[in-house]
Amino acid sequence: MNPRFGLFAWLAAVVAVTLVHEPAWLAGGCAAVVVFSGAGRTVLLVRALRAVLPILLLISAGYLVMSWLTATPAWSFLLLLNLRVTLLALLTGWMLRDVRIERALQGWPRAQRWLSIVRVQVATFRRLAGEYRDAVKSRSTVAPTLWQRYRAGAALGLAVLDKAVYNAEAVTQGMRSRGALDE
Repeated sequence: MNPRFGLFAWLAAVVAVTLVHEPAWLAGGCAAVVVFSGAGRTVLLVRALRAVLPILLLISAGYLVMSWLTATPAWSFLLLLNLRVTLLALLTGWMLRDVRIERALQGWPRAQRWLSIVRVQVATFRRLAGEYRDAVKSRSTVAPTLWQRYRAGAALGLAVLDKAVYNAEAVTQGMRSRGALDE
């Protein structure tokens, strides 16, 4: 498949999914993505659900509490939200698995530069998360309590924000000094 076609097909599918407000169509879309994604569909489904399930559970719990307190049903909205986010995660996972983004962006130097910035940020954050995870393990003789894990997660979040701001400024200044952002 042509990488540029795959990128535009993904973009069109994302826009189309945001315009659909029928749970049956969204569920059908989820099923279609799983069926047509080819080999590795189970891995795709597991990765998509691992990415969005904790967030969806938290949001859904909040809406259920709100609907219980206000005595207004939120089931239809929650079904629509959960199906839409799951379908978007499946589509994005499929695109990232099968489309080589750097080839799809050939001919667009500005987009390629932004892609390189994003990749550097992702690699930095992965390394930072691994270092924090290793630090928590090395400082604990027993399994950390839930409170300790929350504190470690908060420390990681703060470090990620600090690193993101610093890296964004440094990379942008470096690219600007070389004339990369002067188009």
